[in-house]
Amino acid sequence: MEEIRHQARIISIKGDVVELKITSQSACSSCLAKGVCGLSESKEKIIVIKDPKASTLKIGEEVDIATSLTGGIKAVIYAYVIPLILLVATIIGLQFIGFDDFKSGISGIIVLIPYYFVLFLMRSKITSDIKFKIIRHKANG
Repeated sequence: MEEIRHQARIISIKGDVVELKITSQSACSSCLAKGVCGLSESKEKIIVIKDPKASTLKIGEEVDIATSLTGGIKAVIYAYVIPLILLVATIIGLQFIGFDDFKSGISGIIVLIPYYFVLFLMRSKITSDIKFKIIRHKANG
């Protein structure tokens, strides 16, 4: 099974919760999901992962984080595809029934508020669907 990997540095460990900072790298150019992945667009991203082996990790340690390709695709669909469809459908639908551009555009943006709120409420289900794992570098043990 293919997976999406990014290099990261551990910035905090609290119990079994590990907070990591993604490091930008040129390897993003060869990644299958580069066109839609938010990680390749920014210099720094913070990822929080629950790991039962967190006690064996050290702050500052360089590791890889990985998710399955299907997990990455699900994340892209939740974060980009569904909101885009909602936005465009709202704008086109309201213009079709006679709303002007401004009102249609504002309504398209407003319709995203409940979507992201529902996404927030479903975060535990989404987290169970999209699993990240920490992979230690061989030199780290």
